[in-house]
Amino acid sequence: MPELPEVESYARTFVRHALHRTIARVRVLDARVLAVREAALRALKGRQFTRVRRHGKHLFAQAGDVWLRLHFGMSGDLTTEQERFARVVFEFADGTLLAFDDMRLFGVVDLVRDPDEFIRERGLGPDPLMIGLRQFRARIAGRRGAIKPLLLSQELIAGVGNLYADETLFRSGIHPRRGADRLGDDDIKSLFANLRRVLRDAIGGRRVFLITHREEGEPCPRCGGTLRRAVVGGRTTYFCDLHQK
Repeated sequence: MPELPEVESYARTFVRHALHRTIARVRVLDARVLAVREAALRALKGRQFTRVRRHGKHLFAQAGDVWLRLHFGMSGDLTTEQERFARVVFEFADGTLLAFDDMRLFGVVDLVRDPDEFIRERGLGPDPLMIGLRQFRARIAGRRGAIKPLLLSQELIAGVGNLYADETLFRSGIHPRRGADRLGDDDIKSLFANLRRVLRDAIGGRRVFLITHREEGEPCPRCGGTLRRAVVGGRTTYFCDLHQK
């Protein structure tokens, strides 16, 4: 499932292949991904995308007085060729194109007037790469329940999914079932620093410890403990039984 790092890569793809190019045609190949009328999307013809921004797992691209919003769901992608699972294709006057692909049809193509208004209305938390430790600490304060589901809550912070939540807890040495109210200040500092480091490593294409070793019973690549699997907050979770306390 695309999480924040993947959506950041899609934003960069959008900048490289769609920004400041005149839209010659918008082809809707499968309207099931649309959260807007087809006619409104096709009305982008003649405009240019002039600005791209990402918030969590949402990508926004400005085209005049409206913003295209893309959410990639379970299997969304952006491609510069029309492939088998293309659902919406933006064709540009220079002969190039950008296609929104989505094999499983859980993604969304939408138009919104204002990304900030959309973020407020959806109750999305701040992007973890755009806040500081003080704000992160304030959002954790007073929370109860296991820390893993809290990291996955898009209302707490936007953009973190299952893989990167596990990786953050793994690096921080914190058990996924540990209560948020049992985290000390050093734990929160470690959690914040490792979350940002994990996301930036993934954006930069650097391999991470746990994501490449998600197999129950395997030795922990960090301390030699044993990797375990459990369901925490309804999500399959991997952790080390030795160094994650």
